[in-house]
Amino acid sequence: MKNLKTVSLLCGISASLFFFGCSSEQDIDDPNAASETSASIAFLATGIEAGIRLDHQIYLRSVAVMGRDIYYFEPSDPRYTQELMRGPIDANGFLLTRPWASRYRVIRDCNTLIDRAAELSGGDGNSTAGFARTMMAYQLLINLNYTDENGIRVDVKGTVPGPFVGRTEALAAIGGMLDTANGELQGGNATFPFRLTSGFAGFSTPASFAQFNRGLRARVAAYQGDFQTALNALQGSFIDASGDMKNGVYHVYSTGSGDQLNPIFENPSADFVKALGHPSFEADAEAGDTRFSSKVLKRPAATTFDDLTSDLGVVVATSSVSPFPIIRNEELVLLRAEANIGLGELGAAESDINAVRANAGLGAVSLTSADQALTQLLHERRYSLWLEGHRWVDMRRYGRFSELTIDRAGDVIIPMMPIPTNEN
Repeated sequence: MKNLKTVSLLCGISASLFFFGCSSEQDIDDPNAASETSASIAFLATGIEAGIRLDHQIYLRSVAVMGRDIYYFEPSDPRYTQELMRGPIDANGFLLTRPWASRYRVIRDCNTLIDRAAELSGGDGNSTAGFARTMMAYQLLINLNYTDENGIRVDVKGTVPGPFVGRTEALAAIGGMLDTANGELQGGNATFPFRLTSGFAGFSTPASFAQFNRGLRARVAAYQGDFQTALNALQGSFIDASGDMKNGVYHVYSTGSGDQLNPIFENPSADFVKALGHPSFEADAEAGDTRFSSKVLKRPAATTFDDLTSDLGVVVATSSVSPFPIIRNEELVLLRAEANIGLGELGAAESDINAVRANAGLGAVSLTSADQALTQLLHERRYSLWLEGHRWVDMRRYGRFSELTIDRAGDVIIPMMPIPTNEN
């Protein structure tokens, strides 16, 4: 078992690797005969999948509060109802630094896995590098969503990190990273030399994982305003306007020893809950929209905290082990609608928007102009992707912050997060 010393060390220095309790039998067919390379590759892959969940709830809550999706009432820490809704953002505070650092911790492991992939032969090396590069791009994109024009470090390999780059350059680098990874995945074998969890069910081989990669690429291209590239990427994804809108890739949780419970879940009927839907989510909802009724629960009495009031309990996660989406078919269909609106193809966009609406129990709409179509698209994205981390980003990239609710005198819309103090 001395060949697993590297694995034990990794488990000791990275909390993310407790995803499977550091069980050597989870990803290695014969741990007693495994090489150090195969062992470290298996555990790095496991650690990456586990690590993408760490502190992700802080990011989701923060962008949801800033985008007026929810209120988050934390009696022991008023930053969710003060700092995120009034500013200024503390560049040394945990709302910024914890998710930021957790994403870069995973990126570090991705770089290590890419190095280890070079030790594998042929298709296994290609697919391992493609997996790691895709996950690295996903993590970089989340941090860029936080800081936007303030930028991120794309190159963090080695002891001296690279410089900060702005939004445009960062998106180009992330898109290029996903394209490189897609090529590597295409050159992979039929299976990965490691196992993925049920969160990647249907996307656990290099070929099917590449569909996930292409979905992320379409998201990046939409952020770039490169709508033809978005459409091209979607052709290689798992998009299906007539299919299950929930199909996709998910974070998964369990009650197993050393694993993590879904941190978004709260009992919506408890005497006090912290996350409550923003009242505008109800006020702006269409009658009969199951995207509203399935995601919030009307509580018998409203809660008031810090002069903010809501009676909408959050039920996007129905239990402590509910999966939580990374990217779903519903987003892909709406990304295609967005791309077609951007290209002036309103008929094609209308078809996709109405497919999403029909799935939510709503009637069809007509798209009559580019501006009206975009307004409709943002409405659909708001209700389809609620609390999945999109609205604040969407309203920023389309210059529509003025449409977000100002609840109290002194409240503002925070446009972007600053660079953490320790990065300067």
